[in-house]
Amino acid sequence: MYYMISIRKLYPVLLSLTALLLALGMTGCIKGKNPTGNNWSDVYPLTYTDSTSFVTGYSFPGSGRVTGTESKLLCGNYSGEEVMAVMRFTSLPEDFYIPGGYQDSTYLELTLVKRSPAQRFPVELSVYKLSQSWVADSTGLIQDANLTLLTPQAFTIPDSISSAGTVVKIPLPMDAIENWESAADTLGFSLAIKTGAESFTEIMSEDSGRGPKLRFLYQLDSEAESAADREYGLRATQDSYRVDSDLAPLLADRWVVSNISPSRLYVNFAMDYAKFRNTPENGGGVLNDQQRKRATINYAALVLYVKENPYYGTTLQYSLRGDRVNDSLNVAVPVEISDAQVSSGITSQAVVRGDSVVVNITPLIQAYSSGDHEPWGVVIRSMQEMLNFGKMEFWHFTDAPNGKKPKLLVTYTPPYL
Repeated sequence: MYYMISIRKLYPVLLSLTALLLALGMTGCIKGKNPTGNNWSDVYPLTYTDSTSFVTGYSFPGSGRVTGTESKLLCGNYSGEEVMAVMRFTSLPEDFYIPGGYQDSTYLELTLVKRSPAQRFPVELSVYKLSQSWVADSTGLIQDANLTLLTPQAFTIPDSISSAGTVVKIPLPMDAIENWESAADTLGFSLAIKTGAESFTEIMSEDSGRGPKLRFLYQLDSEAESAADREYGLRATQDSYRVDSDLAPLLADRWVVSNISPSRLYVNFAMDYAKFRNTPENGGGVLNDQQRKRATINYAALVLYVKENPYYGTTLQYSLRGDRVNDSLNVAVPVEISDAQVSSGITSQAVVRGDSVVVNITPLIQAYSSGDHEPWGVVIRSMQEMLNFGKMEFWHFTDAPNGKKPKLLVTYTPPYL
């Protein structure tokens, strides 16, 4: 059976659909600067900068430790901080010897990814046998008395190192390999590496898949001299590094971020709520407390200007995080701030562009402007603590020259209703 519906009965439905489509078409076209999604609102984001509201700020020591799961091994003696790389090789043969003349095939292979500036000092590596048991997250217990130098002549690495990795091969004495066993470390053959003065290098670790590799050709004692050579060529099964440095100092009126001997910043600024204003189309007046608390913080950042930066280049990213201080402090006296006194913020990763660094603190400013939290300050820390020799000092607001003063940058949208 077929049912026929007259056009007259469908007319009201078609009319309603046409009106709905027309309305959707009109509201679909919005102003590019209008986040409210309509054409009749004069509300759009506004931005202000403030470089005059900083109250206090200083540097203080952070907490960091070596876990043994880092993707790079550090090795250096730089700016008063000494770091020694350690590694363990396992599954070495027993009752074997390395035939004479095989020195060229007996070496430690390392993949380097960074070094200290070539114009300062050459980077010379010395290899030691470590006769001591150790674990990767407790390398601070390694004693120098248990180190035996294997390479009286230091190995000099190239002046230029590729960020993708430059492979070097450090010759090792054959008798050191033949006598690898140690009663003090029955888990394997442990080596340690140090550098000369005022230099450092970074080495891919076993966690990267391109860690240190020990290589040599050998023959078993039980085999005839005419037997085919055997080859040992395995990467370290465990590696880590020992850091010897003093705790970072408390520095009044200075902002220093460093990774080895971690140093963090405390930055305190007063929120100038008079800078939160309405759009010119809506009178441009200062938002009252209720309006400000309902404003949306689209983006907020601390812009710091670099005073000294010996490590981070134009291609190497820094990684900084601004944490909200959730505890009242006596800001007149520099004090260490524990992790329990802060709430984690957003991590900013970028390269240093020109002479400035930007730290995203959007959720912090939203919490302040909405009245949810008191503006007790911000802790800025490196997310690369204990992972490299990175260090940056920023201009402090008390002595920064013109154009280098830190500033707060805030983009916000006043409430529509």
